[in-house]
Amino acid sequence: MSFVSRPLSSPGCSRLAATLLLVCGACSAVLPTLAAADAAPSPRAADEAAIRAAAKAYLAALDQGDTEKLAALWTPDGDIVDAMGNRMVGRDAVSVEKAPAGDSGRPQFEIHETSLRFLSDEVAIEDGTVEVTPDAGQPLTGRFSATWVKHEGTWKLAALREARGGEVSGVEALADLEWMVGDWVVVEDSAGPGAEGRPVIEVSTRWNPSKTFLNRVMTITHSPDAPPLTITQRIGWDPLTETIRSWVFGSDGSHGEATWTRDGRSWVAQARAVMINGSQSTSLNIYTYDGKDRCAWRSLPTHVGSEHVPPVNMTMIRKPLAGGSQPGGNQ
Repeated sequence: MSFVSRPLSSPGCSRLAATLLLVCGACSAVLPTLAAADAAPSPRAADEAAIRAAAKAYLAALDQGDTEKLAALWTPDGDIVDAMGNRMVGRDAVSVEKAPAGDSGRPQFEIHETSLRFLSDEVAIEDGTVEVTPDAGQPLTGRFSATWVKHEGTWKLAALREARGGEVSGVEALADLEWMVGDWVVVEDSAGPGAEGRPVIEVSTRWNPSKTFLNRVMTITHSPDAPPLTITQRIGWDPLTETIRSWVFGSDGSHGEATWTRDGRSWVAQARAVMINGSQSTSLNIYTYDGKDRCAWRSLPTHVGSEHVPPVNMTMIRKPLAGGSQPGGNQ
């Protein structure tokens, strides 16, 4: 489940963190001020309460997956600028999915050092820091500044600006992909591996000794009589671009690379490949892990020469552990 989705081809998928900064900060920023109001009535008390109510409405709409209510809480031209400088219209950034019953993948968050100040009777600025702990991986920290305006008599969001918190090391960033470690079999669509002439696809993933790279080996067997195609991939932190990147090499001579970003509970790899005949292709590979032993894997070709290649939907299923071994070992 993703609280907020954005077009997956857009650069920098940090909208989830941005929305958490906005919603959580708005809920908590007014609390210190309202506490002070108990001692001395504030002329802004009614407006502060209205902003808090608007934030609660935003949270309720997120839980319900109500995009109309979410969009209604933004001004028509309200926008979001994330830590990478990417801009998006607020009303376009609220495509959400309703969380399934019992969903445990919701990130946990804690707000720190929030403040709310009024620039005028119709404009308020909220500043603060937030710590977001995803369902898997290390906590993320950042700063935010949200602008609330009184639009047509009600408080609405006009702008959100996000700034990156402390620097994240490569080891910390890669820890979010720990779930990949292990042995998997890939099932395409609803058919089993090898069904109706489909190839058998198996994936094995291990850490290198220093846990600076994830080493993945994919074996694709089309026929027992033909040698399998082996694809090796290394996933690691690139300090030049400060992103997770991967490099892939096929036993047939093909090669490629990808940039990985997180979008809610999914990981998106924007990939580029060079085939053995010199042709090039680009695609989006989206991995959505269920927190247990299954991972939905969608491959969306965005450019394959002049050909039209349909999307491919697959499921990675973790193999049972053999001999008492545990995922996460080195290789």
